[in-house]
Amino acid sequence: MWAQVSNNEVVRVLAHPSNIESDGVTHPKSIFTKWSAANLKAVGIYPYSANSVDLRYHYAGEVSYDVGGDSVTGTYTTIDKDIADLKTTMINNSRSTAASILARDDWMSIREAEGGTAMDADIKSYRAAIRTESGTKETEINALSDLDAVKGYEATSYTEVRKEEHTDDDGVVTYGPDTRTSTRHINLVTHYETTDPSADADPTFVSLTKD
Repeated sequence: MWAQVSNNEVVRVLAHPSNIESDGVTHPKSIFTKWSAANLKAVGIYPYSANSVDLRYHYAGEVSYDVGGDSVTGTYTTIDKDIADLKTTMINNSRSTAASILARDDWMSIREAEGGTAMDADIKSYRAAIRTESGTKETEINALSDLDAVKGYEATSYTEVRKEEHTDDDGVVTYGPDTRTSTRHINLVTHYETTDPSADADPTFVSLTKD
């Protein structure tokens, strides 16, 4: 992106090359690719960047410009979104995630209710645990008191440990004993920790612990 500057003031911001007028002369848009940065600057065209606004939590307000020696930076004022509205969205997203998890095995529940084969006990326990965890999430979300708490809930720090993967000369893959540790920031709205009894085991996984 570029900013057109005149008398140290931003005239306009251009997302794409465009014909421009400078000192009574109209220049074709091809100058944006053919001219050097110095030549563009001579006719008031500077590289432009804007400080980003996290639109999940804020509205972008008015923009102010800092015209530097070789570039222009735009900075937006921010308006915090309503906490209650954010928490309502979080709860709806959490419920939707739980419903999606449960939907996979709903057919088993219907089959049992209609007199067919009973659902496996471990699947029943898993489904009950998902419902419990969903309720816990709603309680936690409702208890969030400010925007920082909302942000933290959606980016909670965890430490993950995984076994290193090794492949020998014959192509045989083994795991460990070496491990690697990394930090992950997890959205607790949609992250359900209940272990799925029908999921394939991950041979590299060791632990995932909330910091």
